[in-house]
Amino acid sequence: MKDDKERQHGAAGLDGASTDEQPVRDATRGAIVPTIADVARAAGVSRATAARVLGDYGYVREQTRELVLNAAKEMSYQPNQLARSMATGRSKTIGVIVADIENLYFARAIRAITDTASAHGFVVILATSDEDIVLERDAVRVLLAKRVDGLIISPTSSSEVDHLISASERDCPVVLLDRRIPVLRADTFAVDNFGAAYEAVTSLIGQGHRNVALVSNAPAHGEQRHLISSIRERVDGYRAALHDAEISVTSDFIVFGGWDPQRLALHVRALCMSPDRPTAFLATDSSVALVLLAVLKDMNFSIPDEVSLICFDDPAWTAATTPALSVISQPIRDLAAAATEHLIARLKGEATGPGNETLLPATLIRRASVGVVPQPSIYAGKGRKVGTCFQN
Repeated sequence: MKDDKERQHGAAGLDGASTDEQPVRDATRGAIVPTIADVARAAGVSRATAARVLGDYGYVREQTRELVLNAAKEMSYQPNQLARSMATGRSKTIGVIVADIENLYFARAIRAITDTASAHGFVVILATSDEDIVLERDAVRVLLAKRVDGLIISPTSSSEVDHLISASERDCPVVLLDRRIPVLRADTFAVDNFGAAYEAVTSLIGQGHRNVALVSNAPAHGEQRHLISSIRERVDGYRAALHDAEISVTSDFIVFGGWDPQRLALHVRALCMSPDRPTAFLATDSSVALVLLAVLKDMNFSIPDEVSLICFDDPAWTAATTPALSVISQPIRDLAAAATEHLIARLKGEATGPGNETLLPATLIRRASVGVVPQPSIYAGKGRKVGTCFQN
């Protein structure tokens, strides 16, 4: 009697069907949908055993497991994911929130996450925040309602994180990708942004540049407050490199666009028209570099003869331009894959304890967009002299 009850519970728990053996019909297509009971009969095992194999829980002999899986494959059996999550407490889904899916940097991350998750039998549910904390909170709420097992997120804010703390307290592990949150003891996979910016600016200083500007599309919130940790760390690295070279830091040379490319372009244009204009730029990502290139081309500045440029990110187009751009290449695929592997390890109980931080180094790739500092006589009177700065 106990075995009969166990078998009935296994069938209903994972299949969501009644305990009788009547076939279920798909109302949308009129086809017969195989149940766990059908798979069990075909494999010659009990429904409870078939449920354990198809639900991936409990102990089953390897030979029996193969019989059940082969039978399920031949019958094109598809498990009821909602019922499975109710029975096992796991939905086999991972929620992912990134800033912008159109950004090639995050697109590469998404591909690495989905490939890694799929290899472990997990499905990814994707959401975007558009760098808006309200949208990020809504996305977290929706993903939790969908019973995701864990979250991978590139957070919009380093301070407004109550929703992420709440998620982790609900037994939903949170893994941070690309950005850090000091107050949240979560597993973090990011780049050494400080070190990368420091190296890039130091390399420009080594070419004689003292007027080096940092340009970002992020908003500024006070003198040292930025919504995104990666931007703050890049600014800190930029400042440290100038300080160590005994070059004064000029606030006018740190430009923020507030997520508005047109506004950013206006700021850059005004900076280039100033008497003590920059001779080199560090762009905090490739989309910022595109804005810089457009402005410099319109103002007839020649790269690298009159202006040098380095940007974070290494999309394919940066090597195809004339001149090719010097870039800071970030191992985003490796970071995203490692973040996913670690999250799954936590879900399986293979990783325990407090969150760990993994920082991977970025690589400065020197190309043709950096030259020695121009002579004042060459650099003066811009706006009239015609030069070549960007060609496809």
